[in-house]
Amino acid sequence: MEYLGYLAALGAAASWACAGLLSVGPVRQLGPIPFNALRMLMVASLLTLWLTFTDHWSWPSRDSFGILMLSGFVGIFLGDTLLFTAVKILGPRMAGLLFATNAPLTFIIGILIFKETYTLLNLLGVLGVIGGVFIAISSRANAGKHHWEQSVGHVGLGLLAGFGAATCQSLGVVLIANLLTDGQDPVFATMLRVWVAVICLFLTLLLFPRFTGGFRPYRSLTPRLTGRLFLSGFMGMALGMSLYLTSVSLAPMGIVTILSATTPVILLPIAWLITAERPHNRSLYAAILVVMGAALIFTNGG
Repeated sequence: MEYLGYLAALGAAASWACAGLLSVGPVRQLGPIPFNALRMLMVASLLTLWLTFTDHWSWPSRDSFGILMLSGFVGIFLGDTLLFTAVKILGPRMAGLLFATNAPLTFIIGILIFKETYTLLNLLGVLGVIGGVFIAISSRANAGKHHWEQSVGHVGLGLLAGFGAATCQSLGVVLIANLLTDGQDPVFATMLRVWVAVICLFLTLLLFPRFTGGFRPYRSLTPRLTGRLFLSGFMGMALGMSLYLTSVSLAPMGIVTILSATTPVILLPIAWLITAERPHNRSLYAAILVVMGAALIFTNGG
């Protein structure tokens, strides 16, 4: 069954690439938190309907329930909000590269928390990912003219948000990895985690309207914008995260992390096709170096 886990991880990477491109316009118009709140509400409702119609409820134990809620708070509420802050400021390609640093972060968590041991190749992989991201950051001046490649806002904040999103993603998945390998249904786990994020996001809108814009940004919603927002949520969370958690339950965590880190490479040809702008060579080198580094991180590791 491991090969199904590998396919699911690649499917998750492709879904996240498409979701990132679909998100740029809506997140820049609405703002990260209003965008993510409505997006997650749509996803949570869709997943709840799916589980209701399929009668595939898989309620966890009380302790596991608490872990899933914590994972939803860290991995989705914090992680996705930071990710879309990075997308808004830096665009989808750069945000995707920063998000891929969840591979070395998972590596570090494995050492610090699980006392895992690694080899020199694994350390070289960490340096490879860091080097790839550094190349991408240093080549921002060569970004294309399409609005997806342009920075909107403070670049430093976007970089911090991207690294923060990767950290939250790593922690969120590590928290529930054992639950998934023990048989917890990944779709149910995704639904529960998303509902936790929905509650936190809407509470943030209510309690901090000056910071988030409250509900005012929704006045600018159009059918086209709403459709893109829904597709972004479906591709990125309903499909992408469910595939990712499925892959975690079927295949070794290290290989899953490698395959799911291919999002930056998958993103390049899709963006080229849509924008008709060939990616800069340094963008390609950076994406390949990040993926190769992620592969080395988990070579004979753990």
